[in-house]
Amino acid sequence: MDTLIDLLKETTAKFPDSVALEGDVEGRGRVTLTRRELCGKAAALARELMDAGVKLGDFVAQLAPNQPEWGVGYFGTLLAGGVLVPLDVNLKEGELANILEKARPVCLVTDAQEEERATSLAGALASACPVLRIDGDREPDLAVSLDTLPGAERSPDDLALVSFSSGTTGTPKGVMLSHGNITSNVRAALQPFLVGEDDVFLSVLPLHHMFESTGGFQIPLTAGARVHYLSSLNPRLLVEAMQNEGITICLMVPALARLIHKRIMSNVESLSGAKKLVFNTLFGISGFCLSMGLRVGHLLFPQVKKNLGPDLRFFASGGSALDPKIARDLLVLGIEVLQGYGLTETSPVTHVTPPGAPNRIGTVGPPIPGVEARIVPVEGADEGEGEVLVRGPNVMQGYFENPELTAEVLRDGWFHTGDIGRLDTEGYLTICGRSKNVIVSEAGKNIYPEEVEEQLLESEWFLDVCVIGRKTTRGGEEVFAVVVLDPEADLPQEDEKRAALADSELKRLSAHLADYKRVAGFFLWPEEELPKTTTRKHKREDIKVILRERPEFSADDF
Repeated sequence: MDTLIDLLKETTAKFPDSVALEGDVEGRGRVTLTRRELCGKAAALARELMDAGVKLGDFVAQLAPNQPEWGVGYFGTLLAGGVLVPLDVNLKEGELANILEKARPVCLVTDAQEEERATSLAGALASACPVLRIDGDREPDLAVSLDTLPGAERSPDDLALVSFSSGTTGTPKGVMLSHGNITSNVRAALQPFLVGEDDVFLSVLPLHHMFESTGGFQIPLTAGARVHYLSSLNPRLLVEAMQNEGITICLMVPALARLIHKRIMSNVESLSGAKKLVFNTLFGISGFCLSMGLRVGHLLFPQVKKNLGPDLRFFASGGSALDPKIARDLLVLGIEVLQGYGLTETSPVTHVTPPGAPNRIGTVGPPIPGVEARIVPVEGADEGEGEVLVRGPNVMQGYFENPELTAEVLRDGWFHTGDIGRLDTEGYLTICGRSKNVIVSEAGKNIYPEEVEEQLLESEWFLDVCVIGRKTTRGGEEVFAVVVLDPEADLPQEDEKRAALADSELKRLSAHLADYKRVAGFFLWPEEELPKTTTRKHKREDIKVILRERPEFSADDF
């Protein structure tokens, strides 16, 4: 097993002058870094960090949006022998301050966009915390030997990164990942992904998150591929990049897959009668062929892929469950979405569907090489379902300064994920839901909100749905839906009629579910978006807090 510095040295030796990271940065235009330049700039930053007092094992926080120089901050910290604490630029000051107070970094690296806020946050810490820039006119040290820097002394078991959860109150949970954890995950995930130097990744997910940090940064960097960053997530810029930058791979969350699917199908609805008939006929033929193991979507619908991205090989979806209908429809159209699974605690990938392989839609694929998974039965789950346990070299060292929580999830060499799933005979994993989100009915039945949400989002009227449990007077919980109506749909203007429409749709769609899973109550969210994390997961607890404060609900409801 090797370190992240070893990975950097290896890829630089193989592909020294190939572009590693590029993108259009606001106010600066196109920024491009070869692997040699990335090494040189990271080495120069490492020396500045050492001059600022960073020693082996010290924490260095990074507050910067996605851009080529994010990698300079990442490797500059590691080359100085430090431990990176990546921060989410979308967090509020109170949330960031809470993380920094827990992490106690000795230095903070940032860019021009975030410098003012970073300086303010660093100044509020109890100990001195210098602020350094990752961008600007820093000259790369192209002649440096990385072996002369402290980071070269680090071992695979040494801490490389701590990823903290957010929140303005309470103690942030910090996941401790070693050099060996992350490098093992990069090497293992590269085997099924089949990424090469001809690939171009489009980076749209936040780099502070391990899914993008490993899958969209370390994997392409190691494989010799190029990563393209956007200056913003404006849909127009995203489409232009897909069209003009030769994008072959893009990591996404299910919300983006749903958006792509919706736009394609909306365009179909606008076709004339004859063209729509042709489309539906070809769609049926492609779907039948797919059921027989033959993929013909790229032959029958070449314009769909051309309009989306002519060079696209596949999307990789993670972060939460992907609707099987959306995955199948896109594959029928010739667009492959590979679903994977993992957690921050597993660096993060544990399972992935290999490109071109039989895509068992609805599953997250088999384990990557070196990772094992098993199912442990839990009370209330259906037969064959239980908590997903994994073990392998990618599993974290533990939670920062929290041995009790570490002991709770790391037992007998297995990491207890808290997710409920099932395995088929060939090891393909299906995720049913998150155990902490489970709604327990009066009869003791487990209801997974994700399953119900998937069904309800079939509605053309609903933009988003979050399912939570509402307590009943008889004990147990019932299914409660928080609904965001689609502002682009042809909705009635009157509140009463909107509520009646939502009620009718929820009853219609719930009819396809078991009785105990059907929606018993709902609330129309007044805004266009529910509270979400940066990876587009519902903040269920935040939603419950807001509902409790409304006059139509009580503190005992949720």
